[in-house]
Amino acid sequence: SSLFNTLDAVFTSFQKAVSDVSSPIARSDVIASVDALFSQISSVATEIESLTREADQRVASGVATLEGLLQRIAGLNAEVTLARRGGADSTGAENVRDQLIDEVATLIDIRVTAKDAGAVQLRTPSGALLVGERAARLTHTPQGIFFAAADQIEIDASLASGSTLDRYISGGALHGLIQARDFDLPAYGDALAELAGAVADELNAVHNENSGFPPATTLTGRQTGLLSTDGLNFSGEAVVALVDASGALSRRLTIDFTAGTIVSENPASTTSFTATVGGFAATLDAVLRAAPAAGSASFANGVFAINSNNGVFVQQGTPESSRQDRGFAHFFGLNDLVRRPNPAFFETGVSLGEAHGLASGGAITFRITDANGARVGDRTVTPTGTTWASLISDLESVSSGVGQFVDFSLDADGKLSFQNNPGYRAEIIADTTERAGTGVSVSAIFGLDRSARAGRALELAVDPRIAADATRLGLGRPDAAAAIGATVVNAFDSRGASSLAQARETTRSFAGAGGLSAQSSTLTAYVNRIASEAGRAANAAEQKRLGAQEILDAAKQRRTQTEGVSLDDELVAMSNYQQAYAAASRVLQAANEMFDILLQIS
Repeated sequence: SSLFNTLDAVFTSFQKAVSDVSSPIARSDVIASVDALFSQISSVATEIESLTREADQRVASGVATLEGLLQRIAGLNAEVTLARRGGADSTGAENVRDQLIDEVATLIDIRVTAKDAGAVQLRTPSGALLVGERAARLTHTPQGIFFAAADQIEIDASLASGSTLDRYISGGALHGLIQARDFDLPAYGDALAELAGAVADELNAVHNENSGFPPATTLTGRQTGLLSTDGLNFSGEAVVALVDASGALSRRLTIDFTAGTIVSENPASTTSFTATVGGFAATLDAVLRAAPAAGSASFANGVFAINSNNGVFVQQGTPESSRQDRGFAHFFGLNDLVRRPNPAFFETGVSLGEAHGLASGGAITFRITDANGARVGDRTVTPTGTTWASLISDLESVSSGVGQFVDFSLDADGKLSFQNNPGYRAEIIADTTERAGTGVSVSAIFGLDRSARAGRALELAVDPRIAADATRLGLGRPDAAAAIGATVVNAFDSRGASSLAQARETTRSFAGAGGLSAQSSTLTAYVNRIASEAGRAANAAEQKRLGAQEILDAAKQRRTQTEGVSLDDELVAMSNYQQAYAAASRVLQAANEMFDILLQIS
């Protein structure tokens, strides 16, 4: 039932379906296995984020405990000082204070310095004062929302000189919790999301070439975040094929993106289209509507759709169509097996000179921290220009953007990303931008924040239409190049299932995520690397725990040698005191007897 075994089960179900492709049970098994995989991924991702929020909650609890301990130590400091100056015994207060200092040391690493009149001063190793004449005030507000940026620990936040404690903590339970919350757990969440996105993308690449039986009459794409005015930016060819009720090819449209034409067969025609997404969709719609076996096409609010009276499928032509290495149907998600409400990949294909189409009033807020984890501040950037190039200029502005902390770039695949400058770390904590009509923000389109990237692991799932109707599952591979009138879709074609079974061994690119660097490998190899990295990290954590325990035991032993009591020495001392007491008693007794004799003589 592990995640990795669930992935194996998916491709095993495809292989089984090859020999029994017409069976409703085989189709249901395929859907169930894919659904189980992404449900398992979602479950693990949910657990990772829940652990992240739990770590944040435990940080808040630890901070509250720490502040209480510091306040008590400060109070005992005053009590010890008062007792010593008054000539009273302060041992009891000092012992209690030492026990409290030990408790503080389990939460954070500290340095203790003795001061006048028995008081002590507590600082972090880097110098932040925790207890001096008074105790520091600490606050931390935990975040209960998945992917939310964690608040820092404010020290004396009510004062003008308020700062954050996080940058001063380098050991103890709080340091471990912060490390897990901000780095370790998000790293595994990102790696899991990269796996989920890659599996979905690879399955969709194959499934968009396939067809169910009977073929779908409507192919509705995914949310791309694109606008009608965006450049089409495809090269190569794609084929839109219409079939009749028996599965025979009734019409073929060959789309030559390089030449900008749509060539129709039955009836024959050649029509040119403009090189924008909206212009192409309008031309394709007009060509589809012009035949007896009529269909239609549309592009609205970021979603492409193709309809037909009897059935339709889309395949790659020769040469294959491509926009950032994804074919026409694949890029728009016309026949996706796995879907997500927001974009599941971030190679958009847009270029610097194209209009960003952002609605007015939106803004992106960044949180900047320095190399020590101290918060530099939150910066909100409001787009002022009209193109992607101007957006980057707005973001990189030193005066109104975050240019002194971050460098932005839009690569050849149309993927916007940013690189932290040395000594700083930036993360997006809010994004209210929207490409007009799509409901998609800049962060969601390009995967700039964790909710966009890691959210893939939570949100990817089998297309609800396929889950509800197993006949839409594409296990057949029609021949779009067949003669008009030839039967190209039937219930016994298993070539699509065979292609899906082989998808696990296709080499693809993986972005750097978590502890894994960017790489080109198969799904199988990437899964093995995730498992290996998790095993390595678990083993390293255990070795660190054992090492830390040995250091702790050694420290306790040395402390005992310094502060502890030797029973042998104490027994000798007690014997000496006992003998001295007996001798003193004899002296008193002799003096008493002498005094009595003197009284009698007198």
